[in-house]
Amino acid sequence: MKNLILASAIVVLSAVSVQADGGLMSLIKPDASLQYGFKTKKWSGDMGATATLGRVSIRPALDWSYSSSTSIGIDGASVKSTMPFGSKLSAYSKLSLDGSFKYEDLAIGIELSF
Repeated sequence: MKNLILASAIVVLSAVSVQADGGLMSLIKPDASLQYGFKTKKWSGDMGATATLGRVSIRPALDWSYSSSTSIGIDGASVKSTMPFGSKLSAYSKLSLDGSFKYEDLAIGIELSF
């Protein structure tokens, strides 16, 4: 958890130093997702914030879930970095951590938007 908080702080401070004239809120865009799985009967989602540093955007996020038999729990975390290569194509890397905030996976890929 300390590492995730430290990484988030570094992202925020770097974003502020790159574009200090626009103010902190112009650099960070909070977002969240919510979904319900009918088979699992479980709510899940994530909460994060995207900071843009030049052309690169960085989004640390916490994944959570809730079912009627349990309370809200943290399922893991992720940090995704994205760099666009045009209006519809982007390259990304995503570091995933499990519920104990231990390394789970590192993925790289490309995204195509329509």
